[in-house]
Amino acid sequence: MIIEQDIRGERVILSQYYERDVSKEYLSWLSDKEINRFLEVRFTDYSEVLAKEYVNSCIKSPNTYFLKIVSKKDDFIGTCTINYNENHRTAEIGLMLGDKAFHNKGIGTEVIGLLTRFCCSNLSSRKVTAGLYVPNVGSLRAFLKNGFSIESRLGSQVLLEGKPVDVYRLSYFC
Repeated sequence: MIIEQDIRGERVILSQYYERDVSKEYLSWLSDKEINRFLEVRFTDYSEVLAKEYVNSCIKSPNTYFLKIVSKKDDFIGTCTINYNENHRTAEIGLMLGDKAFHNKGIGTEVIGLLTRFCCSNLSSRKVTAGLYVPNVGSLRAFLKNGFSIESRLGSQVLLEGKPVDVYRLSYFC
């Protein structure tokens, strides 16, 4: 799905991600074990072709937005997604901050807030959800700062570095 208008925040802009945006930098983030430690993308070896196919599938999808996160100085710093279910008026959000220079600076918190407001206001969502690995305390803090609540904890749901870890399911009611 294509977003019609950029989502602007104090420090970042969320805008449509196109096939032409797939870069060596982006591909390096997808394979960086530190960046994707808590992300499911770590299980896929993304080539340029596969990444472009993914981007195009999101654009063609009637319910998936794939956006780039750009700093106000026009630095490409990450990506985010919205998967919208029109039947239930729910949206699932996620993000990857790829540029490590922008980690631990509140950018994730801002992006979550922007995505949540967009889902509630522009998509008429009634509920926004997200999932995260319990050891990912930075992401948990960012979601909680935006008014999300822990809805459930799934015990030993995923393997992280070969060991079972729990997953939180988070929710925000618009």
